[in-house]
Amino acid sequence: MKNKAFLLFDLDGTVSDSAPGIMDSIEYSLNKMGLTPPSREFLARFVGPPLRYSYTHYIGLSEQDAEKAIALYREHYAEKGIYNISLFPGVREFLAEAKQKGKTIMLATSKPEIFAKKVLDILEVSTYFGYVSAASFTPDLDSKPKIIARAIAMAGADKNDCVMIGDRVYDIEGARENGIECIGVVNGSAFKNELINNKAFAVLNDFYELAKYLL
Repeated sequence: MKNKAFLLFDLDGTVSDSAPGIMDSIEYSLNKMGLTPPSREFLARFVGPPLRYSYTHYIGLSEQDAEKAIALYREHYAEKGIYNISLFPGVREFLAEAKQKGKTIMLATSKPEIFAKKVLDILEVSTYFGYVSAASFTPDLDSKPKIIARAIAMAGADKNDCVMIGDRVYDIEGARENGIECIGVVNGSAFKNELINNKAFAVLNDFYELAKYLL
């Protein structure tokens, strides 16, 4: 894997510890709708997948109510939630070394582009990312496979020279649909077994292990 020149990264739960701000915003949206939010342990499932999927599959909202919840979520997230975030240990060091070694670093995230770029700015890592492929508010970029495909196309990369790094099954499935491997990074989350059971190419505990594996 050390020969891969194009490194695609998920954002939430992989590069950024964004769970606190995301869960704050989910709780806000559900409270505003008169619903009782589930436990924070349960809400951790929202970190990674598209919001529409999470609200309908995890909370059981109708498509119409999910749209209302998403609007409320974004209302809170844009003002407060987006700032309740931090880098996972070892991320900045990894990105600096990867760039120094000539790797092309790309973001492939289900977070809307306006928020994804702002997060990179808040965390002060924007300069490391050569390309950002993120979700749009329209169906053309509403799934992880489409987002990963766009990142590869933006860079003009050979798929054989790419690897995806993520923390959830959605990253594995999105990578697989594009014919590339996915490395799972746990970062202390509860989703290690999810990565193992869905056959990530490798499952690593943190970015220090990732550096040894990829760099």
